[in-house]
Amino acid sequence: MHYGFVSRYHNSTYNAQQQSEAQSDARHALGAVDRLEDLMTRHALVLKTLLTFCEQKGLFKEPEFLKLMEEIDLSDGVADGRYKPQGQPRDCVACGRKNRRTAMRCMYCGEDIKDRDVM
Repeated sequence: MHYGFVSRYHNSTYNAQQQSEAQSDARHALGAVDRLEDLMTRHALVLKTLLTFCEQKGLFKEPEFLKLMEEIDLSDGVADGRYKPQGQPRDCVACGRKNRRTAMRCMYCGEDIKDRDVM
């Protein structure tokens, strides 16, 4: 015997639950976007302040800076206005195991990794 009203109730409850979860996921995603936008605008402020300060102190002129920026952009092999170094993993001097290029400590033995890349 088939009770259609039970099936319809189950489907509508399931659909409502799925809709609620989707709305919650969307709110979380929007919050993450807002935090990233805030971080980007704060980084832009710091960078603009640093560049203006350096130029005012006579450390460089804008054309020199732009030329160096172009060279650094090309250092990863692609002129795309981005810097994506293709860093290799680093070997730990204590245990010999490989770690991320930017690791400060070995994730296996905890030893400090000397001369790590800044970025």
